[in-house]
Amino acid sequence: MTTAADENRLERRLAQADSAAGISFAALPKTGPAPVDAVYVHVPFCSTKCHYCDFYSLAGHLDEVDAYLDALKREAALQVHHFGRPRPETIFIGGGTPTLLNPAELERLMAILHESIDMSRLNEFTVEANPNTFDAPRARVLKAAGVNRISCGAQSFVKSELQTLQRDHDPENVPLAFEIARAAGIENLNVDLIFGIPGQTLESWVYSLDRALALAGGGPDHLSCYSLIYESNTAMTARLNRGEFTPIDEDLELALFEHVYRRLRDAGYQRYEVSNYARPGRECRHNLHYWKGGQWLAWGPSAAAHVAGWRWKNVTNLTHYLAALQEKDPQVPATQMERLSTRRRAGELAVFWLRLAEGLNYAEFHRIAGLDARPVLERVLKNYAELGFVSLTPTAARLEEKAVVVSNRILTDVVDAF
Repeated sequence: MTTAADENRLERRLAQADSAAGISFAALPKTGPAPVDAVYVHVPFCSTKCHYCDFYSLAGHLDEVDAYLDALKREAALQVHHFGRPRPETIFIGGGTPTLLNPAELERLMAILHESIDMSRLNEFTVEANPNTFDAPRARVLKAAGVNRISCGAQSFVKSELQTLQRDHDPENVPLAFEIARAAGIENLNVDLIFGIPGQTLESWVYSLDRALALAGGGPDHLSCYSLIYESNTAMTARLNRGEFTPIDEDLELALFEHVYRRLRDAGYQRYEVSNYARPGRECRHNLHYWKGGQWLAWGPSAAAHVAGWRWKNVTNLTHYLAALQEKDPQVPATQMERLSTRRRAGELAVFWLRLAEGLNYAEFHRIAGLDARPVLERVLKNYAELGFVSLTPTAARLEEKAVVVSNRILTDVVDAF
């Protein structure tokens, strides 16, 4: 099990290695004032490091929260000076575990955002929450700051499955978190669930879904149901390679995937993206900005942004993030700066749009991507249409329901076509 001390030693070693290599940061792109659809804020702190998690996070390090908030305020000011004050439709605070911050720290984080962002167009403000660290005082702070959506990382309601994932929360705290959120007046609630966990059965998956649908207020407004992915740099994959467990059978994983669609459809949810389900009008607007080619700023270590065809990511290291913004002349610690070609961006967007239930509208796609997808995709989509996997009209292309289970193959061919 990864401990806070292990994470601390690793973070310091990475910082020393980067320093020895003479790490440098890229200048923000000269785009002029940028109309921004969304702002993402990354809070890297966690109580433990979940073994399946590929996002940048650190176990412990809570003594650095104040320094992180100082740095975040400086980064926000630098980006506002460069791009203009953002006026987004959505804000998403993720991690890590944002609710690991205590109420006073959360209040300070909210003050930074309100100082830096024009909230006049905001319609969705999401904060990720761990059931173990979400309580009434935190809920009151978030509600007062305008937060109207909580995304709760349940993953499973079966203790043995949570132990396999190295999740540290008690599944009985998920219903309590929902009650707290609704009591505070935060009505738009999401639950994250994972299927394909080693040892999981169809019966245990049915149990987790039923528990989720029975949560306070008539169940969640949105569910994200993801298949477990063994990312290359995670402890989960290292344990798999050591033979500590066996992945579940592919036929069982398919049965779990098909069950969630039927169960949630019957409960009144619509699958609007391959892994995401919502009641009408409760789709995650923030993620839709990502998937449909919007523009967003991103603050915090490892946070990734996209503005005016430029894409970059902040340094994935808290030590370097803090150091860059503590300098006498602070700078945004941007790395991996790239200007996307029209064709590459169009290929990526086509994949995202085809994962959406509404599919790819050619006219809208041409307007946003700057490229007509029809001649590029005509052959590959026609082949899949003949197999009954794709619905084609003169104006749009859409995956049929039965194609969802083989969508990775189809979408790989789509990318290759570009």
